[in-house]
Amino acid sequence: MSHIGRAAAPAHGSGGDTIEESLLLAARSGGGARDSSTGAPCSLDSGITWACLASGVLMCLSPLQYGYHIAELNTPRGIITSCDKDAARWLALPLCLPMNDAMFSVATSMFAVGGLVGSLAAGWMAERWGRRGALTYNNAAFVVGPLLMAFAVSPAMLVAGRFVSGIGSGAAVVIAPLYLSEIAPVKLRGTLNLLNQLSIVLGILTTLTVGMLANKGPYWRVSVGFGLLLACLQLSAIAFAVESPRYLWQRNRRAEARNILRTLRQTTNVDAEVSGWQSARSSHHDGCSGVAGRRPQGLAGGDEESEIPSADFVDGMAPLADSIRGSAKPDDEDEVLELHSDHIPVTIFNIFRLAQYRKPWLLVLLLQFGQQLSGINTVFYFSSAVLEKMFSSHTSSILTVMIGVLNVLATASGALIVDRFGRRPLLFSSMAAMAVSVTLLGVGLGLKLNSLAVASLYLIVASFAPGYGPVPFLLGTEFFDVRAAGAGGSWALAANWLGTFIVAAAFLPLQSIIGEWVFAIFVVATVVCGAVFYRQIPETKGRTVEDIAKKFA
Repeated sequence: MSHIGRAAAPAHGSGGDTIEESLLLAARSGGGARDSSTGAPCSLDSGITWACLASGVLMCLSPLQYGYHIAELNTPRGIITSCDKDAARWLALPLCLPMNDAMFSVATSMFAVGGLVGSLAAGWMAERWGRRGALTYNNAAFVVGPLLMAFAVSPAMLVAGRFVSGIGSGAAVVIAPLYLSEIAPVKLRGTLNLLNQLSIVLGILTTLTVGMLANKGPYWRVSVGFGLLLACLQLSAIAFAVESPRYLWQRNRRAEARNILRTLRQTTNVDAEVSGWQSARSSHHDGCSGVAGRRPQGLAGGDEESEIPSADFVDGMAPLADSIRGSAKPDDEDEVLELHSDHIPVTIFNIFRLAQYRKPWLLVLLLQFGQQLSGINTVFYFSSAVLEKMFSSHTSSILTVMIGVLNVLATASGALIVDRFGRRPLLFSSMAAMAVSVTLLGVGLGLKLNSLAVASLYLIVASFAPGYGPVPFLLGTEFFDVRAAGAGGSWALAANWLGTFIVAAAFLPLQSIIGEWVFAIFVVATVVCGAVFYRQIPETKGRTVEDIAKKFA
């Protein structure tokens, strides 16, 4: 078995690399290496195992519910807002809830207000209860929201149900991508993380299908209440998913974290991967390259085959080292924040004050806010209204479902290529295609070119789904290390929900004022954001989260 660094190593390599960076580089280059004592393959070489995939799928029932709720008012809009006021009631409930466009816009956009609340709370939830525990408790909102909507007797009750469902959705799309990134193999993190976006679009397709089938009389209540079944499904199955091993490691539940990681990777040789989770003070081993359990030559009292203290011993000494480092306390509070930020809990209230997180924080805010300003949600919120101007209600429902099918297929294609071509190519090609497609939609609607308008709706979805849809969620989990992941994700999705609310509340009023020129706003926003992202966003394919975070430090 080969050894790396058989002589005593200096604190820094020739290029200024830390010991941790050198070991991680060695681990990456040691593909196929095995533990000499067990013959087990290195976990860094692991693919997506069935255990990993199963846990990811079970947790992604949460973003699937988000996808369901985001578009649940699209198809049944007409039968919800208008009916014969003197018609017989159904199960003692009114057949419809008469409201004007302004009130319906409030019902639509209130989902985003709830999402903003949920996303800001998600980081705290994920740290307080763990990733799995947080998504378990989060299903309470997915139970209460559909019940309020299904039994609504007034528009206000429908609005309240949308708000509560929004809270659950906001938390779901923060915690689920975080969980997926933390259980995924480094080399396939993008592929597994796209389960989040794939679940969202499957949820949208489900709600469009249910909405089409229930688009008659009082059965819109079945459509908005269907989310209750999805919540019950996840509650019954989520116990079979494992907790994030990185979260457990952060909480000093080291043995449990290692055992779960072995299950996820289907190998016992996880030392090298675990070493990437540790700061430089405790990164002393690399199970893939043969460094684990060895004492370098030149240390007193041992030869080449002597053992160094185990990882558990080093972890146990970490608090003592922390107390020594923390003995010097500058008078200035901001200086403490900068010098000792590695020992400060990261929350939504201080993440932007910590220098190493400030730039990625700003980037994820713009990624998520810009995503909504691309105009994508005008398709999912108002496509039925656009199509009904050209086709019958039944035909427009079918065309809307076909949009959902295309959305799923295009997202799945992105999952197949994101770890092959990288994040940047996928993001920028998607944004360029979005700008062109939205322009064509505006031209088609403005000039009454129905065929062009309909084709543009499909082009927008095909452009958005593989890149600008999933990549911001993926980058939001890759830009922050495990300490800041919850807070960073909360802020990112808060920006997303703010953009969602603005677009949902302003689109119809703006369209009535400036007509189809409203789509020019989306095009300009996409071009400006693309220019910023091109200069500022690094490629993250195949790099550890810790390595990416260091680039922003």
